[in-house]
Amino acid sequence: MRLAAALALTLLTPACADAQRPPRRAAAAPVPSVLQTRVDSLVGASIRSRVFPAAAVAIGRAGQAAPVVLKAYGTFTYVSPERVTVDTPFDMASLTKVIATTTVAARFMDRGLLDLDAPLARYLPALDTIPAKRGITVRQVMTHSAGLRPFIPFYLRGIVTRDGILKAILDDSLVYTPGTTSRYSDFGYILLGLALEHIGGAPLDELARREVFVPLGMTHSTFRPVGAMPDAATVVPTEFDSIYRRRLVQGEVHDETAWTLGGVSGHAGLFSTARDAGKFAAMLLAGGRLPDGTVYLRPETMRLLSTREGSVSGSTRAIGWDTKSDTGYSSGGTKTSRSAFGHTGFTGTSLWVDPAQGFYVVLLTNRVYPTRDNSRIGPVRSQIADLASDAFRR
Repeated sequence: MRLAAALALTLLTPACADAQRPPRRAAAAPVPSVLQTRVDSLVGASIRSRVFPAAAVAIGRAGQAAPVVLKAYGTFTYVSPERVTVDTPFDMASLTKVIATTTVAARFMDRGLLDLDAPLARYLPALDTIPAKRGITVRQVMTHSAGLRPFIPFYLRGIVTRDGILKAILDDSLVYTPGTTSRYSDFGYILLGLALEHIGGAPLDELARREVFVPLGMTHSTFRPVGAMPDAATVVPTEFDSIYRRRLVQGEVHDETAWTLGGVSGHAGLFSTARDAGKFAAMLLAGGRLPDGTVYLRPETMRLLSTREGSVSGSTRAIGWDTKSDTGYSSGGTKTSRSAFGHTGFTGTSLWVDPAQGFYVVLLTNRVYPTRDNSRIGPVRSQIADLASDAFRR
């Protein structure tokens, strides 16, 4: 059966069965067991159709401590006997930008250590020597409106050292006037990570551990510095790199730039699990509070992270996070509310929170195995969010 048909059957069959029953209040239907069945069918169909070999899902509801759905699916590869668990680490790719870098920045904002409207050069002195970039603000970097180029495949240009990459980013010309448009950029978050290290007086991986992982009890979340992790075989693999590293990438960051930077960067490098990502998402859904009621992020900071920033016409960006598109495809689904915010990662990861409907959805996969040319995860991301929306719509 083709994937589209399989996914359609997954979504339609239970709904038709529900239609034959007496009407119920929306808050009560479908029950969590039905949601679990629908998620099982969707993810199972995706694995059979080779959208990805491995996946883990966490779905939670406001006011409920434990996730409604917390389950792993598949094996590390299509031929591997190693089964995935909810504590198996996945390469989070660009979810690094929001879970680690943005959250560390938010914690510093709450303490008055970081000003959104200050020039990034205040915290990253190297920028102060570059006139065109001297005035770029932290806000512009975090809303991807800083005029920076999105991405360069440095390894294809023979730039294969940390110093070489950082020099190239600093020297690179702006591609538009800052504040006039929004273009998603790895460069901004690489520079932001360096600025946070300057503020915090420690490497970014240590700042993330101190400010995010420990307070939230994310015991299986970490950056993985290149060459420093002996447990690579316990991590879900990503792609077979036939060009740069010429091996299966497992237990080390997939992103080539982050790998060349040593495995720790503001734009990529985080590894986490469904259980840990669910804890993080639950904090966001609770408005920045921990399960014991402790304020982890101030309400005004949470509003910045979850609300469209609005200074650039047509941009959907909040501070760090993205919001749901007004039209067309959204990885956050078709049924989530306008208050939904989230982010995706290139390797096949995504995290969305819908405060109005009161739920979060985490989907972790290795859709880039064995090659990044597989781009079929888009519908799966959207449909799993729609399943949660159907279950929890208020």
